[in-house]
Parts: sequence; C-alpha cells; structure tokens
Amino acid sequence: MDSRMQLTKALLALPVRTAWRSWRNPIPFPEMFDGNTDKLPEFIVQTGSYMFVDDKTFSSDALKVTFLITRLTGPALQWVMPYIEKDSPLLSDYRGFLAEMKRVFGWEEDEDF
Repeated sequence: MDSRMQLTKALLALPVRTAWRSWRNPIPFPEMFDGNTDKLPEFIVQTGSYMFVDDKTFSSDALKVTFLITRLTGPALQWVMPYIEKDSPLLSDYRGFLAEMKRVFGWEEDEDF
C-alpha cells in the first residue's frame, strides 16, 4: 500500500480531536461534508479557516487535501476514493482539489478560496 493511502487511512482513524496537542485552534473544528452543494461554500470556508490559523500543521498542499478528505462522508467520500486509489496528482494540489470539488458538487459561483 502506498504511503499516501496509509497516511489517509491513519488520519481517518484518528479521533476528532487529539489530546496530545497543547495548542488549541480557536476556529471550530470543521463539520463533515456529505456532498450537499448548498453546504460546500460553508465547508470550504470552515476548513480553510481552520487550516489557516494552524499553518505549521497544514504546511503543504498534500496535508491540506488530506485534512479535507478526513472531513468527507457519504457521497463526497465515495467521490474521492478513486483519486486516493490512483494516487491522483490532485491529492497534492489544494487549489486543484477545491476546483474539482466545486465542479463535481455543482458550485457555480466564481468566488475563489
């Protein structure tokens, strides 16, 4: 199994909040996203804000995308699985991954996060 798949599975297995960290992110932990188009803008803002204030943890595009994947459920999680299985380059491209999410889940606004 490749390292990205192992990392994704390990992150998915983690509890929602880890007790070993002494620093607490002031942004609320992002809610899960199930593929509901109406909730996509809120999901992108929540996850982006959460990662922005903890830029040491989320220091690369691959870590940002992996975090987004851990917040997916239902149809959204099913959508991303082929990308993980094929080790898609989108897994290391945060903006590209967001653009693909917007395209797939029907967000038609021109705003860019």
